[in-house]
Amino acid sequence: MALTVGLAVSLALHLLIGDPQVAWLSAPIALIAGLTGGIRVAIAVALVAAVGHTAIDLSSDLRLATVPGMVLRGVVLMGIALVGTAGAKGEEQRESALRRVISEDPITGLLNVRAFYDALGRYRDDGVPFTILLADIRGMRALNERYGHPTGTEAMRALAHVLRRSAGPDVVASRLGSDEVAIALIGEDRTRCRALVTDIVSRLHEEQVSLPDGDRFEIHAAYGIARYPEDGDDEVAILRAADRAKERAKAAGMDRVGTAEGDVI
Repeated sequence: MALTVGLAVSLALHLLIGDPQVAWLSAPIALIAGLTGGIRVAIAVALVAAVGHTAIDLSSDLRLATVPGMVLRGVVLMGIALVGTAGAKGEEQRESALRRVISEDPITGLLNVRAFYDALGRYRDDGVPFTILLADIRGMRALNERYGHPTGTEAMRALAHVLRRSAGPDVVASRLGSDEVAIALIGEDRTRCRALVTDIVSRLHEEQVSLPDGDRFEIHAAYGIARYPEDGDDEVAILRAADRAKERAKAAGMDRVGTAEGDVI
């Protein structure tokens, strides 16, 4: 609305005063259109401004010598509008990068703990059920002590990659600690989680980490499953239930799955 009013005012002043220089009042309007309205709005505003001011000039001065200046003015107005869209795009990219820095774990690209809790809290507030699958890499401490943290980092990245491939792009996934990741399956039940673990274990056999001594580290994990609202009143209680289930699975052996009900599969 403001862009339309501003454009109408510039055209009206040009018509009343008859001075071609008044047409440049449309330049900041075209720039603002690019910054706030996107490329289609920017082009539309610049085009209306160029055509409108040219029509006013032609109605009062039909000299051939003035035509190149009118054309140049139209091109400049269009360029100003496009500069505005480029600036808006750059600002959008900066904001996106800032959001990633604030919410993502730099090693895995998954959500960090704070962003994960915030996401689960929104689901809880909306009354949306979700199931947490918690995975804890086995042997991570020994791997870090023997080969250094960069090798352990590669193992964590491999696990995060497999979780993403198995669960799909729409799940909420987070790195919770040095050797733990968690995913929240929205609306899914425990049966779906168990099937997901089977797929994850299978895929992890193909994601072995190369070690500095030429050997390979085969990634194994213990898994815990808990579901909101059946296993806890909020996201904190659900994650604790999943952690207890994971500890039972860890005690039972490699690649085992524990549930909040006390089962180990």
